[in-house]
Amino acid sequence: MKGIDEKRFMPPEERKSIVQVAATLGMDQDVRSALARILALAASRKVGVAGKFMPDEAVSALLAERGIQEDLDEADFFKVRRVAIPYSGVSPRLRRDWEAASVPLEDFTAPQVRKAQVALGLLRIEGAQGLVIGRHDDLESQALAGGGCSKIIEDTTDTARLVFCPAFGAVCQSTLSPRRVSWLVQQLRFRYRDSRVRFLDTASPSMIQREEALEKILITCDRAVIVGKPGEASCEALVETALRRGKTAVIVNGPDDLSTEDFSGNARIALTAGAFALDETIRAVAEKLLAR
Repeated sequence: MKGIDEKRFMPPEERKSIVQVAATLGMDQDVRSALARILALAASRKVGVAGKFMPDEAVSALLAERGIQEDLDEADFFKVRRVAIPYSGVSPRLRRDWEAASVPLEDFTAPQVRKAQVALGLLRIEGAQGLVIGRHDDLESQALAGGGCSKIIEDTTDTARLVFCPAFGAVCQSTLSPRRVSWLVQQLRFRYRDSRVRFLDTASPSMIQREEALEKILITCDRAVIVGKPGEASCEALVETALRRGKTAVIVNGPDDLSTEDFSGNARIALTAGAFALDETIRAVAEKLLAR
């Protein structure tokens, strides 16, 4: 009892961090299937990718290990047996040019991207000005915009720069935050009240599930760790989710990016991952957090 009584005057002992893992995180089934397909294809023939296959460093390292070359120029297409269209897709016009030139293509375009391209094409046939709600520097948004055929709307500044049109037809990048997309659509309708604004929601259902899963555990957590590539759309959407809850968030490529100063003490950490993070990377980050 004397020993217990003396502990009242001692500083509290430092405990390890408590990690809560989101119920939905990382790759969905479509992403896993595309990655498995290209790895299987590369096992029997030489494959190159017309761009980045997926916006994740660990995925790029895995492809390089299997002999798959990314960012392949058109002039070098002859060096490979199959040219892979990346998961983010390419513009329909560019694809038609490659098909006309008899390029041996293998299409890995995400189902949501194909859906958005078809929807945007139908809206433009109806006479609407095509709009893509997305990020200017994202390859998926650029593929949907079709080389300038449609305009990319990232914020209200882009909305203000639009020239008035009787009808606007919009789709969205699949990995954007659904809340952000909804807000930009509202701003578009508010600014152009005399125009007919038709929006077809092409956000990925998996992105909605990742956000909802993170929101649930952030109620009892102090901060969030997001596994993925900094700047990648789905990771940034998860950062926005944490900020809405008043919690800080950091995006890490892997366990080496974790900062001891940020996650020391008795922190309760919410762990989630972007749309293209490998399971091995997520597991390595979780193990390092639990070892603190």
